[in-house]
Amino acid sequence: MVLSFNLSPSREASDAFSLFHSASKFGCPSSIVTDRFPAYNIPTKTIFPNSKHIKVSSFNDDISNNVIEAFNDTFKDWYKRKRGFKSFDSTNAFISMFIFHYNFLRPHYSLNNLSPAEVAGISYNDVDKRNWLLSVFV
Repeated sequence: MVLSFNLSPSREASDAFSLFHSASKFGCPSSIVTDRFPAYNIPTKTIFPNSKHIKVSSFNDDISNNVIEAFNDTFKDWYKRKRGFKSFDSTNAFISMFIFHYNFLRPHYSLNNLSPAEVAGISYNDVDKRNWLLSVFV
């Protein structure tokens, strides 16, 4: 489940601080898995001091960041069809809608065709799903 995102023109420690601070309202994870990008080091230690920071170095590691990479691929496929966005605010709104769809509406093959929200124990029926879909287009 995607808990937070941070839209930024750069990929620096300040961006990681913003992302982790936003995600911290959901609690402190036991582990955080990242690539070896150094900008994650200080924000991880500062915002989640009790979490284990696992830095994936290769595809052969026991723990991988394949889940987030798969999400990134799904997001990029969706984004490419948008042909750009008109403003920062509209981009944030579209990304928020995408994440809502990804978390609550989209069935995931690897989750037995359930959404991440359903796997996390949130229950809703098909009528709720249809209403959510319709409200996006109103």
